[in-house]
Amino acid sequence: MVTDEEFIDAWMRLQSGTEVAKELNLKLRSVFTRRRNIEKTYKILLPVAAQSNNGVVQPPAITMVMSERRDVNRLEIQNGSIIVGSDAHYSPGHISVAHRALCAVAAEINPVAVILNGDILDGGSIGRHSRQNWKKPPTVKQELEAVMDRLHEIEQAARGAKLMRTYGNHCMRFDAKLANLVPEYEGVPGMLLRDHIPGWKDSERIDINEDTVVIHDWHYGLHSGWNDVLKGGCNVITGHTHELSAKAHKGFKNTHYGIKTGMLADEYQSEFDYRLSKPGFNWQSGFVVLTWANGMLLYPEFCAVRDDNNAYFRGKLVLSSR
Repeated sequence: MVTDEEFIDAWMRLQSGTEVAKELNLKLRSVFTRRRNIEKTYKILLPVAAQSNNGVVQPPAITMVMSERRDVNRLEIQNGSIIVGSDAHYSPGHISVAHRALCAVAAEINPVAVILNGDILDGGSIGRHSRQNWKKPPTVKQELEAVMDRLHEIEQAARGAKLMRTYGNHCMRFDAKLANLVPEYEGVPGMLLRDHIPGWKDSERIDINEDTVVIHDWHYGLHSGWNDVLKGGCNVITGHTHELSAKAHKGFKNTHYGIKTGMLADEYQSEFDYRLSKPGFNWQSGFVVLTWANGMLLYPEFCAVRDDNNAYFRGKLVLSSR
């Protein structure tokens, strides 16, 4: 028996019905039937590798290497763009401006990968913080359904892209609550967040080529981006602080960037009511587009939601909130 996770992993690597049938020792017809059923069940896209006019499969623009321990997954890219967004805190009944802008930009630039860098859900009902002013946070079920809906929208916009995510401190709430309260249920399907979004390959960190690290958080404070790149000695892309910025560090030979990926959430979401109407510390809704040319990371490009609550990218209005 081939599990759905094994089938999805094989398809995302091979992106060919014929090759999947060979590797898993399945009939070709059953492979395509299984593919359709999985796409419908999990609301994901299992893409097919591009082919040239003579039918020869072209080498992928990007290569993904998975870690069995799910500590560090890897990407190898020579040419192409990757979208990195973080801190979505997806909320039931609400679709943020930055999320809709990410889908619009993804459909326009055809990224080779989309990375969600932690905190795709908030987990307010299972967090350690006390309830405020009798406000009732969304249930885990409601948040999970919102996450699945929003991720499906990204999958449809970024067809063919590799889909990856890192763990954020809020994501950890989902697994930690169950692990601590009902440890006897370890291994039961559905007890892990990844069970509900199998199309998104998860890990603690993602390394891109030999000089770039994507991780939810590292340093904190006003100079976190600078400390990331200075101490990391490479390009370091983080979220967590909700700041959208880049700090360049040029050493004797190479230039690296400490990149903060902002937040895909809207600042006025109810998940942030704990601030009691105080502004966020340099919070900025948006995301970053990273482009490699001949293996070299170019200067990062940002899509930002500005004070008029509209999203802009490359000097143009991407999405109006009106």
